[in-house]
Parts: sequence; C-alpha cells; structure tokens
Amino acid sequence: VQGGGVAIMVWGCISTYGLHDLILLDGTVDAKGYVTVLQHYLLPVIEQYYPGRPCIFQQDNAAVHTAHEVHEFFHAQHLQVLDWPPHSPDLNIIEHVWHYLKEAMRGLTLARSKEELWSNVEVALQYMWSEDMTNKIQTLYESLPRRIEAVIVAHGGHTSY
Repeated sequence: VQGGGVAIMVWGCISTYGLHDLILLDGTVDAKGYVTVLQHYLLPVIEQYYPGRPCIFQQDNAAVHTAHEVHEFFHAQHLQVLDWPPHSPDLNIIEHVWHYLKEAMRGLTLARSKEELWSNVEVALQYMWSEDMTNKIQTLYESLPRRIEAVIVAHGGHTSY
C-alpha cells in the first residue's frame, strides 16, 4: 500500500465470507516469514470458516509463494493450492479488493510516514469489513466462471475484467 511517498507491505486474506485479516508486514518477507504468516493468519481462517471441509488456497506466483519451504507447509497442512497461470490478474479477486482499499483511502489525509499510512489503512478497513464489501467480494467470486471463460476466449490475453 502506498501513499505520500511512503509504502507498507501488507498481507490479506479473502474468501467467499469476505475480507479476513489484513496484517502489516515488517518489510519484505522471505519463505520462512511467509510460512509464519500462513500459520498465524491463514490457518485460523480455515479452521473458523471451513472446519473439516476441503479448502483450496489461491495465491500468485511470487517467488516467496512458490518456495520449497512454502510447498512443504501446504503439504504438511493438507491444503490444496490452486495452480495459478502466470500474469493473470484478471482472475485474481484480491487485486480488486486492493483497488477497493485504495479507493477507500483516497479521501483520507495523505500519509507522510509508515505509521500514518497504516493508520489510514485501519480507517479504510472499517469499510472493507462492511456488509457492502462482503457482498462485493461474493459477487467477484460468483463472476469467476465468466472470468475464466473470458481468459480462455482471449487465449490467455487481456480481458475486460
């Protein structure tokens, strides 16, 4: 998240139930740090919303996401990770959620420090955790079959999504 010349790194989790945790990360994260994030934030979401049910996790192909240690974590937790085509933001619902977060922050005072930027994110999260946003996220999930079809028709190229 950026604003006023400062940037922070955040990790977020969404599901058909809406936006879950959004956490502030300390700079860039390596594979070990990412596994720690998954242990502390992803697993509780899965346990709360999908207890005893199969769950498929989706993430992009960032190097940290595809590291051996991360693969081992998912295997040990019996979590299926969706194979994700490279360069496919059209299908990645969370990209839209990041856009909504930035829109919610637009009217706020321009941040001059990381602390101020995180404070702005916290203000914007009041909307991000609203029923309205949960409905928007649900609509995005419902649009996935159409998104996939559009990518197929475009032979993997750009779509209107």
